[in-house]
Amino acid sequence: MTELEVDIYGKKYTLRGESVESIKAVAGYVDRRLKELFGAEPRAIDQAKALVLAINFAEEIHNLKQAARRESEELNQKLEKLALQINRLEKLAEL
Repeated sequence: MTELEVDIYGKKYTLRGESVESIKAVAGYVDRRLKELFGAEPRAIDQAKALVLAINFAEEIHNLKQAARRESEELNQKLEKLALQINRLEKLAEL
């Protein structure tokens, strides 16, 4: 685990993660989202603001999971079609 001090919405935090790059990416993302939701000037984050941010993150995660599930289903359908075509070609090759 790697530790790194980062600035999120005007406040210093020490975060732990797999790599410096991933910590910076996550911290930067949270900082940008806070600024988008509550303005560029850092203010105290109360429970209501934290909840709004958590709900936004949860929605993003939900949407990404749905998109990944759809893509997975589409890929599985394509794989099934390819398997059928391969079987047909193998049968033709036997003739």
